[in-house]
Amino acid sequence: MKKSIVIFAFVFAIVIGVAGPGAAEKPIVLKFGHIFTPTSAIHKTVALAGDLIEQRSKGKLKLDIYPGGQLGKMLDQIEGVKMGTQDLTPCWGIDRFCPEFSLFNYPFIFRDEQHLYEVVNGPLGKKYIKENMLKRHGIRFIGMIYHGVRMLTTNEKNPVKTPENVKGLRLRTPDITAWIKSWQSIGANVTAFAWGELYMALKQGIVDAQENPLASIRSMKFYEVQENIVLTGHIIDYPFVMINDKKFQKLGKELQNILIQAFEDARLYSIGLTKQEEHENISFFKEKGLNIVEIDKEEWRKAFSKAPDLFKGGREVYEQIQAVH
Repeated sequence: MKKSIVIFAFVFAIVIGVAGPGAAEKPIVLKFGHIFTPTSAIHKTVALAGDLIEQRSKGKLKLDIYPGGQLGKMLDQIEGVKMGTQDLTPCWGIDRFCPEFSLFNYPFIFRDEQHLYEVVNGPLGKKYIKENMLKRHGIRFIGMIYHGVRMLTTNEKNPVKTPENVKGLRLRTPDITAWIKSWQSIGANVTAFAWGELYMALKQGIVDAQENPLASIRSMKFYEVQENIVLTGHIIDYPFVMINDKKFQKLGKELQNILIQAFEDARLYSIGLTKQEEHENISFFKEKGLNIVEIDKEEWRKAFSKAPDLFKGGREVYEQIQAVH
């Protein structure tokens, strides 16, 4: 009996030694929530980042992804990251959490997506956005996901081609201060409410119009309840990937670097994917019988030209942004 106990103890010790102390460690699982559909480019990009993270960390770090608003509305999910009830979320319009972001978030402020990327990841973005979100809310930015440019859509009764046509238009926008004020400045009757309620609001005629990237217009089937797609391209939608900083600090340097690099690689993927989908979506909308309305971009840019003056210090920051090349 004593001999059997000794043998068992010896075998047990060998098993423990071979397995090593790290084999029994559970992976760190980060909860990533967003409001977009599982077929969206945003979700595909996050899923790719998740695969890269798990592969490169050899299973030590994983993403648990909750699409379609399972964890709440967009701004609620930012609050969740702040409170630590979820770990990550992507969002562009963070004016409610960082009022200074309004200085960067109105129509036609950026020349293209590269200009935007250089600005928000340079000294201006660090000073006005990143440092304030970290200091005030404990939220760290670790990446970005390209989501395309936002277009205006309207119903049959409200064809729009020029800024003049926007006057009195019942337009839904997200609850983002800079967007609301900017559209109001050219005469729109703006209403802000939740993303999940928008389809029925358009169908029932509660609002006449909305604005979103082409991919969202398609994935949410807004083309079923809208007649015109106006190719304004007024906002470049380039959400930040945000993480609770306390959770980020607990990861350690190695996993932090893996997380950041995975989202950078996924960002590059999102640019190609989204641009390809934009071309495909235009063809899709034409096949569905929608009117694709080309516009005079300079006319629209001029209409929104006073937007920087809607915010204290806006004109000064605008000039600094334009100087970035």
